[in-house]
Amino acid sequence: IEWAASQPWSDGQVGTFGASYLAWDQYFAAMLRPPHLQAMFALVGGAKFYDEYAYPGGIPRLGWPVWILKSAQTSPRAKDHPEQVAQMTDWLTKTPVPWLEQSPEQRAAIFRGFPDHQRMYADFLAHQTFGDYWEQKGFYTAGYYREMKDVPIFFLTGWYDYFADGVLENFNELSHLQHTMKRLLVGPWPHATGEDTCGDAYFGESAAVDQRALMADWFDHWMKHQSFKLVSSMPVRFFRMGGGDASRTAKGKLNDGGTWLTSLTWPPSGVHTSSFFLRANRRLEMTMPAAEVSSRFDYDPANPVPTVGGRYGLGAWSKSGAQNGTIDRPDVLAFDTRPLDESIEVTGRVTASLWVTSDAPTADFAAKLMDVFPDGYALTLADGATRVVFPQPKTPQRVKVQLGSIGNLFGKGHSIRLYVTSSSFPKLEPNRYPAHDEVLHDAAHPSSIDLPTRPVAPVYDEPKKMTLMVPMRDGVELATDI
Repeated sequence: IEWAASQPWSDGQVGTFGASYLAWDQYFAAMLRPPHLQAMFALVGGAKFYDEYAYPGGIPRLGWPVWILKSAQTSPRAKDHPEQVAQMTDWLTKTPVPWLEQSPEQRAAIFRGFPDHQRMYADFLAHQTFGDYWEQKGFYTAGYYREMKDVPIFFLTGWYDYFADGVLENFNELSHLQHTMKRLLVGPWPHATGEDTCGDAYFGESAAVDQRALMADWFDHWMKHQSFKLVSSMPVRFFRMGGGDASRTAKGKLNDGGTWLTSLTWPPSGVHTSSFFLRANRRLEMTMPAAEVSSRFDYDPANPVPTVGGRYGLGAWSKSGAQNGTIDRPDVLAFDTRPLDESIEVTGRVTASLWVTSDAPTADFAAKLMDVFPDGYALTLADGATRVVFPQPKTPQRVKVQLGSIGNLFGKGHSIRLYVTSSSFPKLEPNRYPAHDEVLHDAAHPSSIDLPTRPVAPVYDEPKKMTLMVPMRDGVELATDI
């Protein structure tokens, strides 16, 4: 940054932009407080790498080993190892599942001759709990907010981005700690943002965003003192999915629909928690259970439940994002509401509060939230998992499975569905212990899916705006939209 500012072709103002790894790099750079950094545009860069990507819920996420594999395949050393690179390319082009089905130790063999990637993979396996390694600045933005330079930042993410909740946290925390403008945009997108489709769903033409134009508008304002043309006058702009007619587009996508909404804060005002309780008849109901028999299933590490949809993606071959998440297996418990009499808006972070037991020393519990259309199509919205330690087998424990944040309109006649199981492969490393697992849902052990609901928000045209530049000390100007 300082090098760029010192060049003869530079006016001394430097802005940074970039997605994913390059967004994390921007945060790290801001912690060094470079004098000439003027503004940032950060796409899909999270806050806590351990929780969001490496070990969500304490379970190894296999996307990180695949990322390391891709990095090795494209590294300078690749030319010296043609046979290994050919194998890497085959896995990355077709599917890495055969590699991921190997033991974690067996997988390491592919990195021989790639010392940097050997070390990265070994570090991943060696640091399975949160600690000093994952608290490094490059992995843990949330621990260093107070060190970051106070500059305007535009945050962008999507509901199906695995870093979505980290982006939301970054926006909230820096908005409170700093004084310069912060903006947040959340679309119906995966980690690759900006399109009008995600997975199997089409959200309408308005869902697409020209991110380069938006970025140019952001920097033109802060570095050329031009008025905003595209940036919202409201701090938060988010896409509420749902409301489509479920028809199929010419390209075969489900018309899920949706609309853009704005808010002064995240989450927006009016949100409260609505708990839907798991019942023995495989229903989700808002009334507490009484004396009910628990739901049981067997977990087999050799036959994990396949990952279908959600915040996931290992390549073009994987079914990520908005997908029909229906899975008919005895090791998947499904709980549904009755068809809704009225539409329900869910906006914010979703949590599954479960009472569970297992006869294994550790067991994983995975949950998935879906929007079930009248014809039975079940659109995956959010998913999460957590690893539970059982010092004494079959002793009930209450766990909270974090499914992440969503913005969705469950339409009239739709149903809300919750899946509970013990695996999601190849998104997550399967637990090595076979188990007889159990979900309790009685008066003493009420299990629920806790949804952030609010009255269905009306859609308004965005208010007209004027940007007022307020002079501050040291020649700094702050922009206030009125």
